[in-house]
Amino acid sequence: MSNLDEQPFPRAPLIAAILVVGLTVAGVGATRLGLISPSVAEASNATPVTAADMRFADMDDGGVLVTVIDDGERIIPPATGGFVRGVLRGLVRDRRAQGLGSEQPFRVTEWSDGKVTIQDLATGRVVKLDAFGPTNRQAFLDLMTPPSETAA
Repeated sequence: MSNLDEQPFPRAPLIAAILVVGLTVAGVGATRLGLISPSVAEASNATPVTAADMRFADMDDGGVLVTVIDDGERIIPPATGGFVRGVLRGLVRDRRAQGLGSEQPFRVTEWSDGKVTIQDLATGRVVKLDAFGPTNRQAFLDLMTPPSETAA
């Protein structure tokens, strides 16, 4: 027998590990059940710099028609805009799960602290686009710019 077989595993680290895992599971569960708001830890004094309400519709050719309320239409050509499409798929899946339709637009907002978000006005879900890098963040900001300005 080795010396390790004679000594029991120390109780303090074992109890600490169990507590950490238990508190993590409880925190995630409480957040998912709505008992704790996921944005409680965030205290931001940022104000909206610009915002645009948008509707998205699939086109027959595989493109996406983006209607910016009060500012016209843009088209995401087929086989492009993968990040935008991915974000929208997740938001639309949430709408369908809640039995909601496509009447309400999505709101893309650029904040005074430089962050960019997209909010589903039907479900209230907010996605922080900065977390996906500057190129993906810019993909949504480009949709806020009228087509004549992006061509220049």
